[in-house]
Amino acid sequence: MRALRLDYQGTGRPRPWVGLAVLATSLVALALAAGYYRDLGQRIVQWEARVDRAERLAGHRARALRPVSAEAAREQALEVQHANQVLRELSLPWDTLFRAVEASAGEHVALLSMAPDLKKGTVVISAEAKTFDAMLEYVRQLGKREVFGSVLLQNHQVQHADPEKPVRFSLVAVWKREAP
Repeated sequence: MRALRLDYQGTGRPRPWVGLAVLATSLVALALAAGYYRDLGQRIVQWEARVDRAERLAGHRARALRPVSAEAAREQALEVQHANQVLRELSLPWDTLFRAVEASAGEHVALLSMAPDLKKGTVVISAEAKTFDAMLEYVRQLGKREVFGSVLLQNHQVQHADPEKPVRFSLVAVWKREAP
């Protein structure tokens, strides 16, 4: 194996002009790139001003004449449908529904959940009553409210694990969504 010889002192001739030449070339390239960048920025500003001027002159016709792809039209239609659905949901008499459900409960019934189905026009209500009679009275009270067309007991179950043995139940009410 041959011995490796390392020269850390740099006994070769120094060449400072090479470094200066690279530096000078780099500075010239940097100046040219900066000038080109500035020129491009000015061109962009000019073109944007032309586009703004043309859109102002054309008004809404310029936007209306642009071709709309089938996919963009489909997306727009879905957005409009979604916005209409949200608008329909917001315009429903939610306050009347909540007041009717809460006012009918009394002190012997605790409301657990309420799930309105807007397509079917129904509301599924889950609650817990202290007694079987309290559950039946709650169903009767809801049936008397003008906001509901009919109220039907869906299921019930006595909670035997609880020492007070409350009745957990769910019912389906047809929701008259027009404000009374």
